[in-house]
Amino acid sequence: MKPSNKALATEDKLSRTVTTILDKAGQEPDPAVLQRLQQAREQALGRFDERIRQPAGHGERLALWLLRHTQALRRSMLALSFAMVAGTGVWLAEGLLVEEEAVDAAILSHELPLEVLMDPHFSGSMHD
Repeated sequence: MKPSNKALATEDKLSRTVTTILDKAGQEPDPAVLQRLQQAREQALGRFDERIRQPAGHGERLALWLLRHTQALRRSMLALSFAMVAGTGVWLAEGLLVEEEAVDAAILSHELPLEVLMDPHFSGSMHD
């Protein structure tokens, strides 16, 4: 689809305006403009100071409460996750130790002497 002549004219005018603005050397603002800017800044700072002195509204308090409790909930969930992972690791390690102790107790309480159980040909002769 070809752009219309009106769109081309608008685009050309815009590019010429931008080029003209960029080609001009920077000028110091007029003192009247500087004074209006200073007044606007002072008014904005005054409104900001007034707003800060006012008590927080219900919406702001609710948002702050929600933010604090959401952060606390995230930290709690992180701590709980870490505790669960650590607890699971300890539980598994304890289970392995109990199994190892049971095997040690079974070997030591067996009727055969320990040297016979350690003989490499002992298990082979058992199967034959």
